Amino acid sequence: MSERTVEAFLAKFNPEDATFKLLTTLVGVVPGSPDIIYYQNIDEARLLVASELDDEGLERARGLLKTAAFQQAIDVADAIDHGDVGITVLTGIRSALTFFFGDKSKALDTDAQQGADAVLKAAGIAWMTHRLFSGSVPEKVEKLRSLPSGKALLTWYAAVEVCLPFADDLALGAGSMLNALMQKYGAGNLKKLDAIAGGGAAEAAGGMLGGLTQPIEEMIQVVSVHTKTIAEQARAYLPPAISTAGTVAGAVATAADAMPVYRLLVARLAIEAALLEAKS
Repeated sequence: MSERTVEAFLAKFNPEDATFKLLTTLVGVVPGSPDIIYYQNIDEARLLVASELDDEGLERARGLLKTAAFQQAIDVADAIDHGDVGITVLTGIRSALTFFFGDKSKALDTDAQQGADAVLKAAGIAWMTHRLFSGSVPEKVEKLRSLPSGKALLTWYAAVEVCLPFADDLALGAGSMLNALMQKYGAGNLKKLDAIAGGGAAEAAGGMLGGLTQPIEEMIQVVSVHTKTIAEQARAYLPPAISTAGTVAGAVATAADAMPVYRLLVARLAIEAALLEAKS
C-alpha cells in the first residue's frame, strides 16, 4: 500500500497515540459532539458509519479513495500539519494554548500570523468539502455535518484555530469571528491554497466558504463556552518536545510529526465521505 493513500495515512495512528487522545479529549468536552471511535481502515469504518452499505457499495467507496479528489484532500491535510506555505499546525494547539494562558512571549510572533493561518485552514476545510462531496453547496455542507469526522473537524477548527487564540475577542463580544478574520486576512492568503491543491483551489474554496461560514460560526459559539475546560484538558496531552519548547519557533521541528491532527481528521473524513457517496 502506497504511503500516500488515505488508508495508509490512517494506519499510522492507533488509539494510544497522543494525537488520537488529544482529539477525543478536546471534542469530547463539547456537548453534542460525536464519539470518536477508533478505526484503522474502510472495512472497520463501514461497520460504524455505513453498516447498511452492501459489498458492491463498499467497492465503490474503495474506488473513490483512489481518485484525485480524495488523494488531494490528504495532501492538503499533510500541508496543514507540516506547515507548508503558511498553513501550519504551530498556530494550532500548542500556540493556541500559549495564547490562552497568557504567555505571549512564547506564543506566535503576531496575531496577524494566527489570523492568516485560521483563514487558510478554513479555506482548506472548504476546499476539501468541495472536493469530497457531490451536490450543491448546501448539500455538501449538510453531508460534512452529517458525518462524525465532519463534526469533529469543525469542532477542532472552532476550538483550536479560533476560540483558544482569540478568546479575548470572543469574551468582548466580537461578533462574527470568521467573517472578521476573512475580512482582515483573507486577501492574498487564500491564494496560498493554490500552491498546495492546484490552480483554482482558492476560488473553489471561496465559493464553498459562503456555505460553511454560518455552521462554523455556530460551532464557534458553542465551543467558546467551554474554552477554559478545553484548554486545561488539552495541554495534558501535548508531547514533551512541544509542551516544553521555549518558543513556538523552537517547536517547529517536532510539531509536524508529533501532532498531525489534520492528517488524522481528514483521513477519517475521506473514508467516511467515500462510504456516504457510495450510497448514492
